[in-house]
Amino acid sequence: MANLRLQSTLKHKVNKISKDLKCQSSISFIRLMLQEVFELNEIDIDESITDGSMDKGIDAVFEQENEDGENILYIVQSKYFGNPDKSLDGATINKAILAISNYVFGDSPTDKMNTKLRKRAEIYQDRLSNGEIDMISLVFITNGQKIHPNLKAELEQFKNEQNGQLKYEIYTEENLSLIFTPLSAKPVKQIDLKIIKDVGGGEKTFINLPDIDSAQGKVAKVDVYDLAEIIKKNNPNIFHSNVRAFQSMRNKVNESIAKTLLNEETAKQFIYLNNGITLLCDNFNIKPGNEMVQIDNLAIINGCQTASTILEIYNQDAIIPNTAFVLLRIIKSKDEDIKRKIIISSNTQTGVKNRDLISEDQIQKELEAHFLTFGYYYERKKGLHAGKPREKIIDLEKAAQYYLSLYLQKPAEAKNKKSEIYKSYRDQIFSEDLTANQLLVGYILFEKINEKIKLLRKTANETRKSILGNSLLHLLPLFREWAIEDSGKFLSELEDDFKIINFLFNQKIDDVISKMEKAVKKISEKEKDKFNPQYFFKNSDSLKRILKKTKSKIKKTKDFLELNFDNFTRQKDLRYYKPDEYSFDGVKYKGITYWNDLFIKLMELYNKNNELTDGNINFIDIGTRTLLLLNPDETEKRLRKKMKNGLWLLTNFNSSYLSRFCFAIAEKLEIKLFIRLRPTRFRTQRKYKRRRRKKSQK
Repeated sequence: MANLRLQSTLKHKVNKISKDLKCQSSISFIRLMLQEVFELNEIDIDESITDGSMDKGIDAVFEQENEDGENILYIVQSKYFGNPDKSLDGATINKAILAISNYVFGDSPTDKMNTKLRKRAEIYQDRLSNGEIDMISLVFITNGQKIHPNLKAELEQFKNEQNGQLKYEIYTEENLSLIFTPLSAKPVKQIDLKIIKDVGGGEKTFINLPDIDSAQGKVAKVDVYDLAEIIKKNNPNIFHSNVRAFQSMRNKVNESIAKTLLNEETAKQFIYLNNGITLLCDNFNIKPGNEMVQIDNLAIINGCQTASTILEIYNQDAIIPNTAFVLLRIIKSKDEDIKRKIIISSNTQTGVKNRDLISEDQIQKELEAHFLTFGYYYERKKGLHAGKPREKIIDLEKAAQYYLSLYLQKPAEAKNKKSEIYKSYRDQIFSEDLTANQLLVGYILFEKINEKIKLLRKTANETRKSILGNSLLHLLPLFREWAIEDSGKFLSELEDDFKIINFLFNQKIDDVISKMEKAVKKISEKEKDKFNPQYFFKNSDSLKRILKKTKSKIKKTKDFLELNFDNFTRQKDLRYYKPDEYSFDGVKYKGITYWNDLFIKLMELYNKNNELTDGNINFIDIGTRTLLLLNPDETEKRLRKKMKNGLWLLTNFNSSYLSRFCFAIAEKLEIKLFIRLRPTRFRTQRKYKRRRRKKSQK
């Protein structure tokens, strides 16, 4: 029987989307699911949806990176029932299976698909054959009830036939109830939990943990079936202190847990294969007989995924009592500081999302406090500020994305490699110097750009709509280049006065977007049929290519600066200059855009007569870092440039360092190096204003 409260909530949300976007309820439902289940934003949802005539049973298709950095292709079939007592039928499921067989794994002609789906299918076929997609996930989402076991068996068979390339996910009313139930901070007041007392165990039913002044604990064995009943009765409040909510059966760890429990033989091994569950409570009392423990104000602080997966299997009536067992660690304390430390240390393990782990870092808490001074709520972990005005909530991951794009000028990485925010870019983003002001500049600017792009997309054709939608994060560094810096401003000025963002945005955004579109048009005309906006903006060199296409020829003026061996050591501050040309003889000059390019060129020249190996070069001082690496890992590669001999050169230094490195190499090669630098707009305007000031004083 349908859950009327949940269905009423879903109906309200679906109707609101239908009213706002003037679309059918089926489209509204898939949009809602893509937002809530996969956390896609509005523009990504537009790009993903393929529903309509000739859609071959595919309602949405998109790529998304998981926590392990794997690129997953999601193919979604959704069904919104007016009567939620229904469930997905065989025809719906078989249609989706047939579509994947023919157009993803097969090479059936795509001419009978709608235009949007056909383009997607052709792209994904190429990306699959090139190994750029690691896994395909076939997703069924409905507000109806569980599917028939026979249909699930068909899906399982289809999955097994694909040799590990495919998995499937099913979301029904029961799953959606967890997604749409708000996180609650209300404690579970008191429960009675049955403990397994082994024959002959006597008092050893419980293992005592060492007592300290502020905490005491016990370890015991419980039947998975009994634990599931406790969780079902008290869910979701039982997880109120966990740093993360249930990650669903999409999570690979949870899939493994479920697989173990569903097999009667491996279920017996469960206690040896699982790390167990940790409960934190105010107090516990072991009842006479040592077979029952009464627990006050409990919370599962570690093992949320294990416990929730156990509940999922229990709800399928697939857990047999007295078969599978799990170790339970019960800790009691009323000291809030000790509780916090226990929660953090209990969750420091691979299965926890990186975002959740850093949510308890001191810098994140200080940022939360700093944001409050501006009237914003920093959501360092999901659900922390539920109920607060949506426009005042600053999401940790989004803020980091915008910072990576705007301040570190890596928009492609910000969009497609979010997992790297917590890995290779973590120290660069969440440094000791990071302030809420900086994160707010990126956040405010992105929201303004986003609203502008939404407006433009309403009247755009499909090609322009795709370019505008996929360029969102690129428009942050482009706005910095063409609006902020060209106006003689610094990001630091915007950090001190957010009103400047409004002023520059209103004045410059149309020009920035127009300039970007012209540059992309030139690139698309050159690439012709090979050009695809979605994948162009995914490439790490996309920003560089856009800027290269719009580089203007600037007339040489006396403000140009030329570096040579006589003066380069005296130039301490090169922030207001950019490389324009270089020469190895002082006569013939060649154009240059980035310091990195010249640094790599000189290193390649040095390598011709001097064999380079792993490590550093004695005449280039880079401190404790390593200049050259052979076969670095993927994280390290993002900070480096590959050279012809397979070595990877570290290049992420500022202009002052790189200029010194270039002259050091040139000296070893006995090259007469000259570098012409052009002034930034700020440098030019500042000199102009200074001259005007002097004239006015006369």
